[in-house]
Amino acid sequence: MRLTPIDLPDVSLTDPRLLAAREANRAYLLSLPVDRLLYAFRVNAGLPAPGEPLGGWEAPDCELRGHFVGHCLSACALHYHASGDGGILTRGMELVAGLGECQRALGRGYLSAWPEAYLDRLEALDRPTWAPLYTIHKLLAGLLDMARLTGSEQAWSMLLTAAEYYRQRLGRMSDHQVERMLTVEFGGMAEVFYNLAAVSGDAAHLDLAHRYDQAAFLGPLALGRDNLSYLHGNTQIPKAIGAARRYELTGDETYRRIVEFFWDCVVRHRTYAMGGTTSGEIWPEPDRLAATLGSTNAEICKTHNLLKLARHLLSWTGDAEYADYLETAFLNGILGTQRVDTGQMLYYVPLYPGLTKSWGTPFDSFWCCYGTGIETWAKLGDSIAWHDGEALWLGGYVASSLTWREKGITLTQVTDYPHSERIELRLSMARPTLFTLRLRLPGWLRQPAGLTLNGARVPLSVDRGWASVSRLWRDGDTLRLHLPMDLVSVPMPDDSAMVALRRGPLVLAALDPAPGAFVVGAPERPLDWTEGPAPRLMTTGGAVPLVPLNEVVDEAYGVYFQVAAEGSARHEQLTAGDAESTKLAARLVDRVRLGDRADELAHELVEEASESGAFAGRPVREAYQGWWRWKLRTVPDTALALSCLYNTGHTRGSFDILINGHPLLTETLRGAQPWQFFRRDYALPAELLIGSQWLTVEFRAHPKSTAGGVFDCAVVRAEPAGAPEQTAK
Repeated sequence: MRLTPIDLPDVSLTDPRLLAAREANRAYLLSLPVDRLLYAFRVNAGLPAPGEPLGGWEAPDCELRGHFVGHCLSACALHYHASGDGGILTRGMELVAGLGECQRALGRGYLSAWPEAYLDRLEALDRPTWAPLYTIHKLLAGLLDMARLTGSEQAWSMLLTAAEYYRQRLGRMSDHQVERMLTVEFGGMAEVFYNLAAVSGDAAHLDLAHRYDQAAFLGPLALGRDNLSYLHGNTQIPKAIGAARRYELTGDETYRRIVEFFWDCVVRHRTYAMGGTTSGEIWPEPDRLAATLGSTNAEICKTHNLLKLARHLLSWTGDAEYADYLETAFLNGILGTQRVDTGQMLYYVPLYPGLTKSWGTPFDSFWCCYGTGIETWAKLGDSIAWHDGEALWLGGYVASSLTWREKGITLTQVTDYPHSERIELRLSMARPTLFTLRLRLPGWLRQPAGLTLNGARVPLSVDRGWASVSRLWRDGDTLRLHLPMDLVSVPMPDDSAMVALRRGPLVLAALDPAPGAFVVGAPERPLDWTEGPAPRLMTTGGAVPLVPLNEVVDEAYGVYFQVAAEGSARHEQLTAGDAESTKLAARLVDRVRLGDRADELAHELVEEASESGAFAGRPVREAYQGWWRWKLRTVPDTALALSCLYNTGHTRGSFDILINGHPLLTETLRGAQPWQFFRRDYALPAELLIGSQWLTVEFRAHPKSTAGGVFDCAVVRAEPAGAPEQTAK
């Protein structure tokens, strides 16, 4: 390990937004009644279960129930470790005590909110449930964090007993049987047992962890083969983190190569400008991102776990690339995924223009990203600075004060970064001390950075993204760092004319972009198509405000948009689409924003076997052998039509469209090349509209067929009879 992080207790945040976020997280944790959190565990253990069960992914009938409670243990431990908060420690201890009662009642070290039979079925691959070991990992990691960070002897004893239980279970299985079992998502089972081995020093724990190193996944990576396309992303990242821990504990270079190659495959070839990855939780082929924008981009769990992996890589190498990722992914992919007013969180960061963020609820969500979220907001100071014994490495710029205990040095940052280009660094110490201060010069810099020491300019010596200043430092020394922030465009790897905008480290979002609107200009010259000190994006649909993505709360927004040179073929194509959008807007009565979960629920979405995803760069809804319906507004005494958008490359069969429960027609779609979007208007019979301001639109698949995919659904004023079908490339 080349670098050691400055630990949470030695970092004091003063940034108002981060302090508010941490407090909102703490308040949310304390608002969750212990009896409700433990309800499913007590029922499973046959113990009295007062209170009411939680909903969402913690509901008594959810196969993943119990996972969030493990995250709660970790979050409580991290909060206490960072701040010494006695109230949050008490909450963590109450959970440990309640879980301890359940473990004793179940016997043999087993602890879960669901029956032991789930593990039997998993090991036999006989109707395996959702992801049993994923849930177990969260519980074990939570117990380890409570033991390691709070000194809980009960948590440590429970963890050792549980580890022995799983050692015995795996002891009955051959390697072939274990590999078959590991085809079902198992979270960070390898990581948690490697972490346990690091604390216990017991070789049996190291061997146990190694049995969860999935050869079928890690093997191709060891051979330098990118095997990630079309895989579920967050199933895989914890495996790479486990490999990182094995390298750190054993020095086996094979595992280091695995991790570094995995990083290359994901971060350099499958991430968006804001640091997140995947669409619909699935990785595309490398550098094929332009058609993946939708409502389910950048699952927060993946960003959380990639941040963990970046910390390992930075500690091994000291390369500023990894510190750059920590900044990008936190500022743009994490900050902004929590509502500071309620403490509630997101599952995804939508990137398709015109969508909104879909916030969870206090007692009925508990997605995987709620679990990683409450941990993230409990450890906000964990990647600011590092040391190697001789030098202090400042990688994160944020208003804060940190102490390097070994040297007796306190460094205070006074700044409004990333909204300001200037950072003041004040050093405090009892006696003059010789050491090197390394300052990260971000990879996004387009102009030279400036640095002064006690008012005098300092020439910069830069190595691999770090500027170094070595001297005998004295109490009161003050540095001022200037990082000029330019507005730059960040293109998609497979479409240089589809770009995001970034000012310094902040990715910007365009608020309320008009459907079909685009930018006229050169993609690489954003200053030509933005205006004003608080920049506005000049689109064909009008000027729209640009704000940091992490400041968007409830507004519709877009991160990527198309830019076309005037008179180019792309300009003509986009102009035709923009004109069609304008024409449709003039006829519009009501429309569902596909992929916008909040808008779909506002239109009273009801579904069965229906999915929301992305295709050809647009959100889509479909249902294989299923159905869904929405409610849309109407207007009286007006001829209306239902207008639906389809794509020739995303057509799979026949389905019925029903209006207020009555069949309107059967639609049969056939695929064709080249892929094209096309719109069909279906006249709505007047008798179905009488006496109501609403109508229910239902799409129901035929047997062994798919309803949709539908890319747009709107009620519009009818066009004259005989109007042609509208097609756009």
